[in-house]
Amino acid sequence: MNLTRKLFQRKNPGYALLITLVFIGVALLLLGSVMDWSNSTAKQTERNNLFSMSTGAAEAATERVIAQMSRDFYNQSLNAATNYMQAGLVPATTAWPVQFSFGNPSNNDSLAYVSTLPANWTTNFVDINSFNSEYAGLHAYVAQCTVTATATTLNQPYDVSATVRQQFQLAAIPIFQFAIFYNLNMEVDPGAAMNITGPVFSNGGIWTASSTLDYNSSVEAAQTVDTNLADPYAGGKTGSGNSTFSTNYPPVSGANTLALPINTATSTNDPAAVRDLLNLPPSGTDPYSSTGQLYFANQANIIISNSSSGVVSAFFQDTNSVEPLEPIPYDVTTVTQNGSTYTTNQSYSFVTNASFYDFREKKTANSVQLNVGALNAWLNSTNGSTFNNQMNYDTGHNIDSVYVYNGAPASSTTLPAVRVANGATLPSSGLTIITPDPLYVLGNYNANGQSLNNGANVANTAPAALIGDAITVLSPSWSDSYSLANKTATNPNGRPASATTVNAATFEGIVPSNGNNYSGGVENFLRLLENWSGKTLTYNGSIVVMFPSQYATNNWAYGGYYTAPNRAWAFDVNFMSQGGLPPLTPQIRTLVRQSWAVE
Repeated sequence: MNLTRKLFQRKNPGYALLITLVFIGVALLLLGSVMDWSNSTAKQTERNNLFSMSTGAAEAATERVIAQMSRDFYNQSLNAATNYMQAGLVPATTAWPVQFSFGNPSNNDSLAYVSTLPANWTTNFVDINSFNSEYAGLHAYVAQCTVTATATTLNQPYDVSATVRQQFQLAAIPIFQFAIFYNLNMEVDPGAAMNITGPVFSNGGIWTASSTLDYNSSVEAAQTVDTNLADPYAGGKTGSGNSTFSTNYPPVSGANTLALPINTATSTNDPAAVRDLLNLPPSGTDPYSSTGQLYFANQANIIISNSSSGVVSAFFQDTNSVEPLEPIPYDVTTVTQNGSTYTTNQSYSFVTNASFYDFREKKTANSVQLNVGALNAWLNSTNGSTFNNQMNYDTGHNIDSVYVYNGAPASSTTLPAVRVANGATLPSSGLTIITPDPLYVLGNYNANGQSLNNGANVANTAPAALIGDAITVLSPSWSDSYSLANKTATNPNGRPASATTVNAATFEGIVPSNGNNYSGGVENFLRLLENWSGKTLTYNGSIVVMFPSQYATNNWAYGGYYTAPNRAWAFDVNFMSQGGLPPLTPQIRTLVRQSWAVE
């Protein structure tokens, strides 16, 4: 008999336990990995958050420096780059949830790294590199700046640092680079054909509705460029049609305003604040301080003043030498009689008094008259060359600016004024004339030495500017005998003009449109008092209107006191180079941002 043996397999519960332990181990390992990953992620997130905070803090440090540099630049007192690396400019962080230490990435003893290139940026006259359209095609005195700062967290689980670098330009833009610049609302409606050959900008609005008007460059306004026929600033005034704009420069509304560097508590564009810069500085103002140097009277090389009795005084001012004004000696005329010498006159060869009637203002203009030809001769005389050489030694240029203050009283029938005459040839260094009074130009001015009209030739002109309350051109045919008593001259036909050239930048006031009174527009910014029918008035320069006139305030009216000339006007391209700019050219100051980077 065969017996079958069954195999007996013993059960081993240890295997199940082992498998369970393996799975538990794997689970724990996975859990540990997940927890480690979570912990690492949390740490990384915290580091990232701290890095973001450090980046913001470093940016705040750079912005603090930029704000200080911008303020100083705006007030004409930009310091050397090392002055802006000081700990005193550290942002106030006491209220911040996280505290930081600040440092220069290359030198932790200073707040930030600051560079300004070139060190003497006032000689760096270049194309302005800007992303803003209103600066396109302009030049500026540019300081290329870099500010870099590092911020590191304090009292946090991790010391996390971030470095921010910002690059920007501080640009001083000469205002005479514009064919037309208005700080007020600008209107233009010439009856005859007129071409505007340079950039046009208004800090207000622009009304242009003339079918005879062509623009060949940019036209921009901080408010609106209005091309509707109805003038929004003068009721009842209508234009003749559509102006023609360059296809490369469509008109732009809503542009950023451009402001002169005026230290005022109100607005840097405030016309009254701008107008004040033509006046004598307030008593006690340090003439060599940044505020004092905003006033033209403290910048001019020669100051001429006229007392209420008509006595003229002249002073020399060296802006690079902090000294009191130096009186200029009188020209003394002597005569010998019976063996004795007598003084017959004490005066200046280049300054006299002159009176004439202004048919627009309906007042007699009692003027201080500057004879430019005589001034030129005096600068080359024994007395004048002494001052001229001193100015050249201290500043690198000859005497090139004159400030004239007329102390004659104003009344309902008289108007204190300044007149320049015999100005066909200017000093070779150029000449800027400034006065707070109405300014008159008698005859050709800066016309290459020619006494006759010389057209648009500006190749050999000198840099020149005329700055005043208002500017009136009197042709070479003008006579001071024209008055209300001269019955022939009471009608414009009795005051025939002759062709005239004026080559100079202008910075002046107008009587703005108000209600039904039209300002006269850009076409009448040069005031006229003669019959110009068939005669040409050539003007090459830059038209800058900054404020309402304070003294010459009668409204514009056509036909009552003048007839219009043939206008041959152009922007002076010499102003696009540093050497061609007039002395004491006002500058618009702005900050142009270029790049931002975190390192």
